[in-house]
Amino acid sequence: MSAMNDFDLQLKEAENQLDQAKDAIQSIRKLLSSNQDAAPCDNEQPKRDPVEDKVTVRKMLAKKSCEGYTAQVKALLHKFGAEKLSDVDPKDYKDLYYSAEGLGQ
Repeated sequence: MSAMNDFDLQLKEAENQLDQAKDAIQSIRKLLSSNQDAAPCDNEQPKRDPVEDKVTVRKMLAKKSCEGYTAQVKALLHKFGAEKLSDVDPKDYKDLYYSAEGLGQ
């Protein structure tokens, strides 16, 4: 009979653990549903400011030109289909910046 009592105690402990797990799941679901209403998704990309981006790219191009890479800077602009920075499509600023950053390395 002692084995039956031990088994019964183990079953009761398992039931208690299941109840605790169910309570935790309900709490998590409540938190998740309240968070969906409260805040927008964190994985949305923030809006970029093309004017700020252009200034940042211009600074990088000027820096590289001062370092003696003027010909490479002009070649980069041509690669992006432009004679000057104002001719570059704003969606290409990021790629242009990182391309310029890599000059001389």
